[in-house]
Amino acid sequence: MKKFFNERNKKVLDLTLLSDSLGHSLRENVSLFSIDDAASRATFVTESNNIIEGTYYLDNNILLDDITVESGEIFVEDDKFESGTKTQISNFIDSMYSDNLVEASDLFDDLIDSWSSRVKFNSTVDRLKEQSESFNNTFNIVNTDEFGRFVELSENISKFLSENREEIQQIAEIRNACRLSNAVAQAFNIPRKTLEQLQEEGTFEVNRGESRDIYEMVCRQELVKKEILESKKSFDTVWVTEPSIANLASKIFEDDEEVIARSLVEAFVNIPYLALISKKQLSNTIQNSLSVIEEEAAFSKADLKSFVSTLFEMKKPLKMLVSNILQEKYGVNVNNLKDTPTFKTLLNTQSIIFESLAKLSPRGSSVRQSLTEMSELLKSKNGVEAIDVNAGLRYLFENSGFDDIYIDDSVQSSFTLTEGMDNSTETVDMILNELILEKEAVVEPEEEVEEVEAEAEVEEPESEEEVAQGMTAKELMKAFKDVEDLVSGPEMGDE
Repeated sequence: MKKFFNERNKKVLDLTLLSDSLGHSLRENVSLFSIDDAASRATFVTESNNIIEGTYYLDNNILLDDITVESGEIFVEDDKFESGTKTQISNFIDSMYSDNLVEASDLFDDLIDSWSSRVKFNSTVDRLKEQSESFNNTFNIVNTDEFGRFVELSENISKFLSENREEIQQIAEIRNACRLSNAVAQAFNIPRKTLEQLQEEGTFEVNRGESRDIYEMVCRQELVKKEILESKKSFDTVWVTEPSIANLASKIFEDDEEVIARSLVEAFVNIPYLALISKKQLSNTIQNSLSVIEEEAAFSKADLKSFVSTLFEMKKPLKMLVSNILQEKYGVNVNNLKDTPTFKTLLNTQSIIFESLAKLSPRGSSVRQSLTEMSELLKSKNGVEAIDVNAGLRYLFENSGFDDIYIDDSVQSSFTLTEGMDNSTETVDMILNELILEKEAVVEPEEEVEEVEAEAEVEEPESEEEVAQGMTAKELMKAFKDVEDLVSGPEMGDE
């Protein structure tokens, strides 16, 4: 029954992949800021405090279209905003005075749009600042002194690699870590762009197939955390147009609890994070969904409150189910979450490469010092510059006679991270029988005000090994095994 989780709707995962792909193309970190599902619009914040917005299409590939780029400063600095609007007002008055009504109408629309944007961003200004401030020094790799020394000594390091090629090739950790880095480099083979080019072209596309499979494997735990946080934060705007949510909302006047329960479980199987949202978010989601399907006038506040209360009680055992799955399969505690930048696992594997090479290098040499510094540096880093480190490693190894490590064969299409269910109806029936209708599961008491759960929890201290490496040796070895299966071809499922 637990396998159903991998068949969930992965809209948030796709948009997170789009965010990191934008970041790699722009050569700066980019974070998903908001999702407007009703309009299929997504907003991203860049490390340089710019705002990218566009219409997304999640078909064969992931496409962001109708892209606009603007500085976020105008929305958080009163002087800049007021200066801009004063200019718009002045131009509008000039047009009216000149009897240029067409231009005046356009300028007035622009002015209204500006104020609407200001109101929109005022309500989320704290979040915008928090998102921008999250781009701290842990993302900086390429501009560090350690990376600079590594580049300066690249010829000496290449000579060391060439002279010790046979010995190095026998080390499985180095070989598999290089193959993992190479797989990610292929997945993120994206042309470099400036913000101006992105604005001018107005569109950005990412391959959904192999890119997402590799991305999901390398950033598995981080992505699940991002999905949970995004869904708990704005479920009522992210998922309102999903058919399963619309079907659930349409049962607001249904008297048969079994029918309601089936619709709830069908929506849960499609979007498991439904089980984690608060009663207020659940109410907003149902109301927003009914508004989209133009049935808002057909129900009262009392009807909505009664229906939401029924759903909230029904979903408690579902919350236990998904919480257990996330803990067992991903090591994620839903009550103890913080946003985790992606590519941490990739940086850990790169740290292993540098550390292993340092141990083979001559004692007291500048080569050994540089490799050791890089290993230590990467243990504390995050973000998309991990892909730039990939490029440096690949160039170094390929120019040192290690061409056979970096095989450019495309990743086998048989590779998949999902465990398919034979029949989704059987899954719904199983969950209904085990958790909802028979009510055999023990339900823990739950506070209705769930928004503060994450803040109220005291995070358990990490072990020294986890702080240093970000993952255990066992997890690293599994990552190496995963990439070996990935490149060689056999189909892989979750544990």
